[in-house]
Amino acid sequence: MPCDMKWILVLGFLLICAVWILKNQLQLRKLKRTAFSDPVTGGLTEVAFQEACRKLMKKSGGGHTLVSLQVENLPQLCRSFGPDTRERTLHRVHEVLKTQLGGGEPMARTGEDAFCFLLRNRLPDEVCARLDRITAAVNRTDREDDYPLQLNFGIYFPEKVDGDIKDLQTRAVFARQNGAPGHHYHFYDRGHWESSAWEREMAASMDRAIQVSEFVVYYQPKIRVSDQKIVGAEALLRWRHPQRGLLSPDMFLPIAEQYQKTGAINRFVFESVCQTLARWTKQGRELCFISVNLARADLTRSNFVDDCYEICCTYQVEPAQIEFELKEELLTEDPERTKYLIERFHALGFRCAVDNFGADTTSLQMLSELDIDTVKMDRSFFSGVNNSNRGRYIVEALLKLTSQLHIRTVAEGIDSLGQLKYLQQVGCDLIQGFYYFKPMPLEKFEAEVYTDGVLNYVEVKEPAVQEEGKKDLSAVGTGVPFSKSIVQFSYQIQEDIIEFSEAFSPVLGNQTKFNDVMALFRASNIVHENDREDFFRLLERCRREDGWVENTLRFYMAGGRYSWLELRMHRSGSTISGILVNMAQWKGEVARWKEKATRDTLTGLYNREYFEQTVKTQLEKGSYSSGAMVFIDVDNFKRINDTLGHMFGDDVLCWVAKQLLGVFRHTDVIARYGGDEFVVFAPFIQQPVLEERLKRLCGAFQFPYRSSIMEYKVSGSIGAALYPQDGTDYETLLSRADCALYEAKSRGKDQFVLYEPYMKGDESRK
Repeated sequence: MPCDMKWILVLGFLLICAVWILKNQLQLRKLKRTAFSDPVTGGLTEVAFQEACRKLMKKSGGGHTLVSLQVENLPQLCRSFGPDTRERTLHRVHEVLKTQLGGGEPMARTGEDAFCFLLRNRLPDEVCARLDRITAAVNRTDREDDYPLQLNFGIYFPEKVDGDIKDLQTRAVFARQNGAPGHHYHFYDRGHWESSAWEREMAASMDRAIQVSEFVVYYQPKIRVSDQKIVGAEALLRWRHPQRGLLSPDMFLPIAEQYQKTGAINRFVFESVCQTLARWTKQGRELCFISVNLARADLTRSNFVDDCYEICCTYQVEPAQIEFELKEELLTEDPERTKYLIERFHALGFRCAVDNFGADTTSLQMLSELDIDTVKMDRSFFSGVNNSNRGRYIVEALLKLTSQLHIRTVAEGIDSLGQLKYLQQVGCDLIQGFYYFKPMPLEKFEAEVYTDGVLNYVEVKEPAVQEEGKKDLSAVGTGVPFSKSIVQFSYQIQEDIIEFSEAFSPVLGNQTKFNDVMALFRASNIVHENDREDFFRLLERCRREDGWVENTLRFYMAGGRYSWLELRMHRSGSTISGILVNMAQWKGEVARWKEKATRDTLTGLYNREYFEQTVKTQLEKGSYSSGAMVFIDVDNFKRINDTLGHMFGDDVLCWVAKQLLGVFRHTDVIARYGGDEFVVFAPFIQQPVLEERLKRLCGAFQFPYRSSIMEYKVSGSIGAALYPQDGTDYETLLSRADCALYEAKSRGKDQFVLYEPYMKGDESRK
């Protein structure tokens, strides 16, 4: 081979090697930039910062200060000026730190809105002076982006130079997060750090607590104000800690949120609620809806909603039985994300509520932008300075607004009779509070809210009264609850002896026969002090007159409260015979029978007779300024009955009823019209809102009905007529909704149609 050719080959090989080496060096530099350069600010990454600190502190032998900085108001700025504000603000802070820090003082972005940097001195006054200069430079008024930044600093003086930098950072962050409110400079306090060690221990034991069932779900009932029936409950968590006893949520949930444990805990609560609802269904109990609280971590999980739906499917629980409570402040942090989540919840059949409404600075605009089912008014509305005329005006305005928006209202924290009576007058829907029930374990909840599998009606309680200077016999014996509706008694006038058929009051203890009757009624609280004279006047009338005398008085009952009992008695010779009637039990029984008479036995919705009577009456009275009549027919229902059987068909009808309850509001009248037909009258609803509701209903039909053995696609045809545009009386509205329904079927079914004048109904249906 010629010599020149050899040299050419050698040079070519060397050139290839040089290119390969250069390429690898460029790649290595790129990797280093990725590993050691922050993608947002272009400065050091946290790993590079820790390495730089380690080298500097080891070389200098100490004398440094580690500072954690957070832009405290960055989330609010992003909401006000848009999401791009975050990156601009972080660049702004980073550029200031570059100019204010000297050589040998590294810094880096160490979180979404936080930085960490090392100062070469550790004298408190000098450190604060430098932080003052940094704050002033960040907020100088000649900047284009001159919105003020609130900087919060945590300051830690490392005790040794060879310590783990990550641990030192943790202490600086701890100082920043646990400083006194209203201050911007927070120095690390070793005593505070050590006292918080139990929090870290608690966080570390939470996963184990879930596995060994130390967490327990308590339930607090919700009572419907209109008839005092228990219709719902809130699931609340307790921790039976092996060393610290029963812990309330306030003692561990903030720690769980800080250490990112709320996701697992809330999943445990949700699954427990589903297990409970599934067991109640199998036992044939009447179901009440259950409210479950959500945390910030739940809202950021991309698959959270689908996970909840998957759990419901596993336990065959209808999503409509579950209501998610979102705290007020969570709704405003990321409105777009929240709106999307609520839409997803509704699409799957869940309900959504705003918790602690009014505790923060919620904008009322949120109620129009977010499709909320329930507003839960904070307890602060009904206590303290708000328990005044001005506070009541606000409550009444809010209740009026939510009624017009078809949003259900819950008053929480109610613990007095006065609050209850006020809420009854102003039209609140539900009440939750210690006045009726405290949170209780599941076993106690089932024992107190159910009778033979049916949800109870509760009694309005009068406060117990202890009459000063009078003998209180309530401590005699244990007393027996008033278990019967009627108690008989016989009073021997001359002997002054009375005998009851049952020891109905704690004052009687376990006795039913007493001497010195007049002394008994005068010296004890058995009759309310304000009714005592009425009682003696009634007794005197009975001695003088023939025939029956009667009155309704308050008697001291089990539980330290008074109840209204109807007293009837008459004299025969020297004996007065009489009865005491528990009006509350009678009223509850009557209410149950009235409720049963208005309900469809299969679906639990109102029946046709009640629907016709109620809607017709309200329309004739002119009670509504607007509204809509909606007619729903299950598509191809005869085929379901013929191929899968009537029992399967009944289950499908119940499933459809639950979809209707999940879409329409508690103020809407929903009924099974007959067979596979359903009707809804929605008062005070405009066309855009109606169309949105009907779209949601059609969307609910996209999810198949699931039984224990199969899935089945169910669809419905829907027709609607608007009041008063399409008619002002019941018959016209129903007929025109039926015309729209027939039009929906003629267009291919599985859709909704609003009435138009050209439409004609199915003559065979008339």
